[in-house]
Amino acid sequence: MVLNYTIRSLLLATTTEAWLNAALNHLDLLLLDQANCEKKAAATAVSLLHRFDDDREFGLRLARIAREELKHFELVTHQLHLRQVADRYLSASRYAAQLHAWMSKQQPQRLIDQLLVCAMIEARSCERIGALLGVLDHELVKLYTKLHDAEDRHFEFYLAKAWQLDAAQCERRLGGLRALDAKLITDPDAEFRFHSGMPNVANG
Repeated sequence: MVLNYTIRSLLLATTTEAWLNAALNHLDLLLLDQANCEKKAAATAVSLLHRFDDDREFGLRLARIAREELKHFELVTHQLHLRQVADRYLSASRYAAQLHAWMSKQQPQRLIDQLLVCAMIEARSCERIGALLGVLDHELVKLYTKLHDAEDRHFEFYLAKAWQLDAAQCERRLGGLRALDAKLITDPDAEFRFHSGMPNVANG
């Protein structure tokens, strides 16, 4: 399937230098939140398995994504160990919660919206990682390069499935989702997280 959007054309805002500087100053928070994001991405893929019992091929691909996300969790956790970052609770960012709040409450639109949100999160993650690759140290660049390539593939996977279900609804709904993503990325944010907005933070 030929997609109507690339990551670059989908996103209305890009990661700022201010956010990158905050990331370098808070690598512990970046990695802790990254580990949380990988766990959540795996859980999302597993949850979608139950919605597509009638599509075996799609289910198998979701299972592969879930395994890949868990492998990424292991890789990020290994970096946390190497850097002697202590385990701690980290609250979730506003980003994913507000994207999920945007979703319709009614089926079948909610399922299409969920796939669009998955695609948007993967796209934003890929863009943000691409920006990080220019400023991180060698070991983290190796890690994040693996994550970057996976996010790109997952973006295409989720968007293609949403388009297959209802292309017209996807076009109609994406405008609001794209605007919300851009707002969350550019508005001031009280906490630094992987998907946080403009930094206004001294610590986590």
